[in-house]
Formats: sequence, C-alpha cells, structure tokens
Amino acid sequence: MDPANDISDDSSRFSGLSLSKSRIVVKTIFKEAGIESADIDARILLNHASGYTHLMLVTQGEDLLSSEAAARLNIYCQRRVQGEPVDKILGYKEFYNRRFRVSQDVLSPRPETEGLVDAALEFLRDVKSPYVLDLGTGSGAILISVLCEQEHATGIGIDLSQKAIDIASQNAETHAVTERVKFLRGSWFEPLKANYEDAPKFDLILSNPPYITDIAMTELPVDVMNYDPSLALRGGADGLEAYRTIIKSASHYLKRNCVLIFEIGYDQGNAVSDLLLSSGYYDVTVSQDLSNHDRYVLGRLA
Repeated sequence: MDPANDISDDSSRFSGLSLSKSRIVVKTIFKEAGIESADIDARILLNHASGYTHLMLVTQGEDLLSSEAAARLNIYCQRRVQGEPVDKILGYKEFYNRRFRVSQDVLSPRPETEGLVDAALEFLRDVKSPYVLDLGTGSGAILISVLCEQEHATGIGIDLSQKAIDIASQNAETHAVTERVKFLRGSWFEPLKANYEDAPKFDLILSNPPYITDIAMTELPVDVMNYDPSLALRGGADGLEAYRTIIKSASHYLKRNCVLIFEIGYDQGNAVSDLLLSSGYYDVTVSQDLSNHDRYVLGRLA
C-alpha cells in the first residue's frame, strides 16, 4: 500500500472512529510511510486537529472524531507523509518553554539551540542591562528567549530575509518584548552601518549561522531540504563562510572583555576556535550539547 495515495482526499477513513482509534490509524499510516516518529507525530497532529489536549485524549479517548476534525486530520496526514515536518504543519515550534511561530521562511529552532540560550544567560547573569545582538535571527527564538529570561536586557536581531523579520516581530509581540527589541533586515552587520551613525556596542553577540557544507546540503533529509530555507543552512564549501564574515567584523560592535557565542556543526569546534583565536579573542571554549556533540563556541574579545 502507498500511504500517500491511500489517504488522498479521503477523510472518510476516520468516519465513526473514536479519537483513540483515529490515532492508531494515523500512526499506522506514518509507520508505513517510514516515519520514525510515527507515534508522537500521530498524537500531536490528532491533538491539533481535534482540539483535544494530550490528557483529554487519554481520558476521553472514546469520544468520536468530528467530521471537521477528520477533514483536518486527513490534510495533516497528507502533508506529513509528503515529508513536511510537524512544526511546519502546525505553524509553531516549542523552544525554551515558549511557543514560536515558524514557517518555511525560517529555520525551526532545534532543541540543541536551547544550549546557546543557556550559554548566553550564563554570561549575562552578572551584566547590568545587557545589550544583545543576534545575527541571522530567523524566527527570533534565540534573542526573544534571552530577553524573556533577562527582563532588563535589550537587543537587535538581524536577518537577510524580510519574511523572517516579519515572523520574528510577531513572535516578539506574542512574548511581550516588542519594546525591548528591534529587528533589522540585511546581511550580518550591514544594517548597523546603515541605521547608526556610530557603531553600537554590545555586551553579547549571538549567532546560529548557516554551517552546512555544500556537499552535505545535497544529502539533507527531505523534511529539512524541502521545508527549511536554504539561506539558513548553506555555509559554503567548508561550512565556515558565515563564521569568517562575522568574526572579521564583530570586534567593531562588541565591548571589550565581552563575548561572541556561536552554535556550530558537530565537527567544527576546532576550526571555529582557531578563527576566533587568530582574530584576537581569548578564553575560547567549546562546549557540548546533550548528545555530547561539540555545539557551542565562545570567545571573549581582548
């Protein structure tokens, strides 16, 4: 059976089914399509289609799925089988205990990126009224999370995509930090040159830049290749283009003895560390994510 064809425009498969039986059907469809996270994806999409919480699915699982919910669930199934990630179907992603709007115009924040926020908050713990710059802000999840945790912090997020800026602005409004953040469109530091007569100085510069090599780009899974923007992924021949560009100019915008923190690819710790050291940064450290992969590099400006 071809699951993609099997569910095409056919919500009738859910007619008369309870919520619990509908979940089993969806999970079976996803398993037959080779989706490894079939069970959790089925639960999340059924939650969203039906309006029932996870607890309600457990306690009221014998309730019948409405015809409207069945139609929504069928559409979600079609999209997931075609490779679209759950967060892009729902239009949001949970990150740092908050919900952020996402679309195909922004990279969905990954769980490992929460460690970048942790590193930022650790440095900012003793900084009074910190000023933070987030380069390649995308959905704004990193910067907004920092501002939510640091009520006296302000910041600027920069992205080349106007659609990303629009989404980040909406997320800032959702999380009530609009008065403390500004989003600018452009390439890396260029918007600062265009909008400020004198270079603003930041206590912290953060970035999760594109770091996937050109070769690796051709091997990405469908749910990344087709649903995340290439602009946020492609890091050039060796994956280090963005790091070189940022490090080259960051010293003009970073206060002395303050830090630049990157997220990196698992095999880029030594290379990014060397770039920082050769540019005059000190106390350069590489730290790991929860899977024990090198994931964050911090350098302090001399």
